[in-house]
Amino acid sequence: MSYTNIENRILDKILTSNFTKRQLKILLFIIRFSYGLDRKFAVLKKKDFYFAGVSPYHVEAELKKLVLRGVVKWNPQLGIFRINRNLKEWVDKRQKVDLFKG
Repeated sequence: MSYTNIENRILDKILTSNFTKRQLKILLFIIRFSYGLDRKFAVLKKKDFYFAGVSPYHVEAELKKLVLRGVVKWNPQLGIFRINRNLKEWVDKRQKVDLFKG
């Protein structure tokens, strides 16, 4: 039997943050295919998120929201996704996000 080895502080932050159901599914999918495979990142295509129950129509918009909130790091050209381990960079949904920050 295999396990997904993720730090409790990351799980705690996810539990106490205000994510939508789609965003939670995306986060869990990234965690499963990164930490679950003993890697720091996941290599996925946007259509892969369909297996997490998120339609391809919604994936990009939700990913952009997670990137803007500092939760996910995403390289669209390479299809690399990772959870941002620097929890101080995570922005709560209720906080203002500065889109023009350097």
